Amino acid sequence: MRRSGMLGLMVVGLLAGCAGADWKSTEEAGGGSVAVRLSATRVNTGEIGLAMLTPLRDGTGVTVEVSGVPSPSTRPVHLYTYIHEGTCDALNPTPAYTLTDRVLAESLNTFPMAASAGPPLKVSNTAPVPLATLRSRPNAIVVRSAPADGNRAIFCGDIDSRGTTASP
Repeated sequence: MRRSGMLGLMVVGLLAGCAGADWKSTEEAGGGSVAVRLSATRVNTGEIGLAMLTPLRDGTGVTVEVSGVPSPSTRPVHLYTYIHEGTCDALNPTPAYTLTDRVLAESLNTFPMAASAGPPLKVSNTAPVPLATLRSRPNAIVVRSAPADGNRAIFCGDIDSRGTTASP
């Protein structure tokens, strides 16, 4: 139990470090992936997350990693990802892009005794839109819980149009 708690703290620290890192501008990073810090909503207080947006030939790869989900949540954990026009403070209620081809969250926990869906969690999908288009106007990523868990917004992050990207 103690080892599991320490792992959780280390992972949260790593995610926090990634979310707070200084990112290079698009020009410096060669037009690479964009990191979007995901803020937990009131129902998921204390958790952190990060979405990586990667330009692909046929759209944008979206990988979401989160430190946890509200308790109680059904297992295995399902994360539903959406891109909305607007910002987290002023979202268009209808998603512009529904990224639900894959919703079963993958556990990043590498301990053999870990639960099959224990935190941290990851889910990846592809948005059928170029990254440049997503960055050309205000858009936000919203991560929701499974319908069985109330379909609640648990994370939100604004896609930055000012040029912050992760280094390659």
